[in-house]
Amino acid sequence: MKIVADQNIPALSDLLSGAGTLSYFSERIPPQKLLAEADALLVRSVTQVDEVLLEQAPELKFVASATIGTEHINLQALEERGIGFAHAPGANAQSVGEYVLCAVLNWLNGKSRYVADEIDVAIVGAGHTGKAAGKRLEALGLNVHYYDPPLCKKGVKFVHDHWQRVLTADIISCHVPLTRDGDFPTQHLFENTALQSLHSQQLLINASRGAVIDNNALLERVEQGERPSLVLDVWENEPEVLSGLVPYVDIATPHIAGHSLEGKVGGAVMISNALLEHFGKPADKTLSDVLPGKAWNERDAGGLNSLESLNLWAKEHYDLFRDDELFRQQGLTTEGFDSLRRNYRKESPRGGFINQVVTCHNSEQYIQFLQLGFSARLLSK
Repeated sequence: MKIVADQNIPALSDLLSGAGTLSYFSERIPPQKLLAEADALLVRSVTQVDEVLLEQAPELKFVASATIGTEHINLQALEERGIGFAHAPGANAQSVGEYVLCAVLNWLNGKSRYVADEIDVAIVGAGHTGKAAGKRLEALGLNVHYYDPPLCKKGVKFVHDHWQRVLTADIISCHVPLTRDGDFPTQHLFENTALQSLHSQQLLINASRGAVIDNNALLERVEQGERPSLVLDVWENEPEVLSGLVPYVDIATPHIAGHSLEGKVGGAVMISNALLEHFGKPADKTLSDVLPGKAWNERDAGGLNSLESLNLWAKEHYDLFRDDELFRQQGLTTEGFDSLRRNYRKESPRGGFINQVVTCHNSEQYIQFLQLGFSARLLSK
């Protein structure tokens, strides 16, 4: 079996050892020579698997994407050709949740006075990443609600479909796939009218897909002044970025919210197992097979019992402003944006919060730190 894979999907040589011949590609589109003989193709969101690509891959039997989203995959074309498909829903959800948590901690730290349970948080999209972000913000004591009309239509109880409730929230965090049709399209969900309604006491976060927010309309809005605080990890038309918008963004990063080491390797594990299963091979790989533990020094819950102390810890272990600085320096060109994503923290991979063990003295602390994504240990009495 000949497997062609994006070189930035980690751990594949270990996960697919003995499964076949593994060849890597470094650009957005695999070379035609590799496609011509490929039995399986493993990609990230930067590779468009469309009719043009599939025409060059006559032997292709299986495609997998190490991502949550599938908008870069022509699923109908795969089905028509009898090509199997898999992706990695939820693999980087905890990483995105940590990104949002760090952004919110920083925003709250800049406010002189607030009452946690009076901070209203609208999570737009109640899938894997939305719930991962929401449970962490709930653990801070914030008032979190989930806007998800498709789930609401299906009768799911914990979501709502009240758009005005979203637009009046103190914090709005986007976690939806990019859809252009159907009953609830998300492309330009935040268009001019919605963006004009936002004010300077709000925080808008997008860690889903860039085109969920109309970037040109957002630029028009922020140029008027009295703008909301902005955290953007994704950009419409990336890797091309609307450079005029960047100076108005408080934290700007190159689509790396899900790029913790655990998130990236987790996606690789999921698609590797799917490939092995598709071709009738044992599919029993786990994260621990390829990712040794990386525990930090144990901390006592008493030293992390305030938003200020949590924010200091977060900056020590995952400083969003380091990624922001690199993006502003290097990420405003197509080549620079792609390079930042491709080479993200290769020298010092970003570890997930799960690596931090927190010693807890009661069940309330234990539950809170588990919700925040830490490894919690409850002391016996």
